[in-house]
Amino acid sequence: MKSKNISRQKTSSGQRHYSSSRSNPHGDSQRSTKVIRNHRRGLKIVSLVVFFVVIGGLYTAFRVKTVQAPAISGTSLAVTKKAQVTAAPINHCSDNNLSQLVLVSISQRHLWACNGSVQAYDSPVITGMDFLAADLTPTGTYHIYAKATDVYLKGSDSTGSWDDYVNYWMPFLDNQYGAYGFHDATWRAANAFGKISPASSNASHGCVECPLATAAWLYNWSQIGTTVTIEA
Repeated sequence: MKSKNISRQKTSSGQRHYSSSRSNPHGDSQRSTKVIRNHRRGLKIVSLVVFFVVIGGLYTAFRVKTVQAPAISGTSLAVTKKAQVTAAPINHCSDNNLSQLVLVSISQRHLWACNGSVQAYDSPVITGMDFLAADLTPTGTYHIYAKATDVYLKGSDSTGSWDDYVNYWMPFLDNQYGAYGFHDATWRAANAFGKISPASSNASHGCVECPLATAAWLYNWSQIGTTVTIEA
């Protein structure tokens, strides 16, 4: 604590004046300490300012990245969704005006059953060998003229002879080479239907061979007189 000693004196003119003296033996040392403390305080303030500037910069950078991220993610999501969009299946019966129609495509190795313009059923099939006149499946429009179960189909051609048992038999054409129709082919592997090319010697002898379930469905659905169209 600083002390001040004040004494009253007379001057030669009789006027009084006051003189003062300060007692502070450690004044220089204390002033030096104060300067050091002020300096340190200044350094602390500068450090805090720098700290908040750096933190503010990092926060701003984080905000920018956070705002930009959804846009990138949204673009990626949009591309993914676009890639997943697939075309609607084709209705092969849309132009049909008959009550019942069985449409067979040799090139697509497939059949479609139509109730008017509504597609009631479809299935892969196997058609005839197209390099033999007697064994190719003739294109054109025909009608189912008979229905039978538990039948043996017998015949022969340049490739040999056969005597095959079928559960369901629905013939639609009879010409100089014999009868052609729909039937099951249980001697075929399940994954063979739709896979065997008409150019292959493993194709049928002219009939439209179907999986057992397809032949059963077709037998129960069709009627004598149901229209059959065979396309290339």
